[in-house]
Amino acid sequence: MPSILALMLALAAGDPLTPPPIVSGRVTMPADAGDQPVLVVVRDSARGISRSVTTRQGRFAIPVDRPGATRVAMTLDGRWAAEAAAVGSPALTLVRASEPRRRLSSAAWLARLPDTETRRKFVLDCTGCHQFDDSRALLNGAPRPASGWTEAVTRMLGYAGPRSNFPVISSWAEDPSVPEWLAAGVARPAAPPAPAPAVLPATVTEFDTPVASDLPHDLAIDSAGGVVVTGMMSHAMYRLDPESARFERIEIPVPRANPRAVELDRAGAWWVLLGAPGKVGRYDPTRKDWRFFDIGMYPHSIAVGGDGKVWFNGHFTRDPEQIGVIDPVSGKVSIHDLTPHPTMATIPGGPIPYEQRIGPDGRVWVSELQGNRIVEFDPRTGRSRAHVLPTSASGPRRFDIDDRGVLWIPAYSANTLVRFDPAAGAFAEYPLPVAGATPYIARFDRRSGAVWIGTSAADAAFRFDPRTRTFSMVPLPSQGSLTRHLVVDPRNGDVWLAYGASPARIPARIARIQVGGGS
Repeated sequence: MPSILALMLALAAGDPLTPPPIVSGRVTMPADAGDQPVLVVVRDSARGISRSVTTRQGRFAIPVDRPGATRVAMTLDGRWAAEAAAVGSPALTLVRASEPRRRLSSAAWLARLPDTETRRKFVLDCTGCHQFDDSRALLNGAPRPASGWTEAVTRMLGYAGPRSNFPVISSWAEDPSVPEWLAAGVARPAAPPAPAPAVLPATVTEFDTPVASDLPHDLAIDSAGGVVVTGMMSHAMYRLDPESARFERIEIPVPRANPRAVELDRAGAWWVLLGAPGKVGRYDPTRKDWRFFDIGMYPHSIAVGGDGKVWFNGHFTRDPEQIGVIDPVSGKVSIHDLTPHPTMATIPGGPIPYEQRIGPDGRVWVSELQGNRIVEFDPRTGRSRAHVLPTSASGPRRFDIDDRGVLWIPAYSANTLVRFDPAAGAFAEYPLPVAGATPYIARFDRRSGAVWIGTSAADAAFRFDPRTRTFSMVPLPSQGSLTRHLVVDPRNGDVWLAYGASPARIPARIARIQVGGGS
């Protein structure tokens, strides 16, 4: 007989008009299953919602919206699993699955590659649009050979190489030795699994977006708790009402609008970057009207200053590298040059300006994804200077700034959270507890003082406590959940994430993490 994991679920039934019933239970782990967390998911496909908790040797409770939902419980490696109606039988037994219910994660595949600068360059160039999972690493069920990698790399260079119209891949990928290096790396045996990091008790709710193949690049929280989302591929904006789980579509009166970033000002207006059209739009949700500003460049990120001025950066500017600012009162758009990168300013591809944030003193900060620098700009003097990260090719991505002016930087390809104190000029690095996780975005929680990190490859979010210098993890139920953006609701501390891939591998989703629940 196969070994089993007994999971007893007691159901609190109720009238549909009363608060939703609760699926609750306790997990007992048999000795031969190992000490690993169990992910419990209730999925309502008709409404496009799932809720999950992760528990380790403890109780759990999940609200259920409809009797027609299904529940799935599995270990994080997917080797023990079962499925049943959410409201029905009071018992659910997990058995050893004939095939794992979860694929080997992208993080696990990346961890097979030798931990060198070459791996960091590969991660930086080849994992930002979609995960590096078995669909990439394998060909016909076996590790992809060098010839297969040659074809794949050549194809990707045509899409987004340094000489393309969207140059996010550096000239490193043009090196003819790359395919052999990749073939040898993915053929290496997997390292023994490391102990799972501490799991933060939390409930994760996922909402399917209206267009499954969309790319919800950025999101923001409005004063009523609605979630404003950029539909980068559907060329529209959306507002999610968390209570009804309904999305409202807001059209953008610009052909192929390509919205990729959004921030709200103090009046509640939406400031939206339109990538391909080279515009910034301001949407008034009360009057339901748009105003547009031509900025003359393909932008990446947007930031609204305390004075109401709106900053943006040129994603592919390099000689010179540029940021700009809009005065909403006069409508004037001003452009500023930044200090040039010493080696990348004049080569194809360039440093790739990325995130942009404004410090409490009004200084504007920009990360360089390929340039490995953080650049500060002082609007009072018009001067800029750069700070080089301590690890080469570390890929500083979407960082944040806390109330003291300290930067928290996800070093994407170095798999570290980096703390930079401008006053002291000092860096500190904190490795993530999952190898190959690839931290994409960090946001500071002003309520708790913690830093939240969304990842590209781990199918998880992490919370870092600066006081204890420790990480805790929240597993996400959807594999392929490449998290590009997250925000912390200042009213209640809920964390909202936007994830999806290009091309789409899973339906694009918005997720909410509510700390508490689980085990």
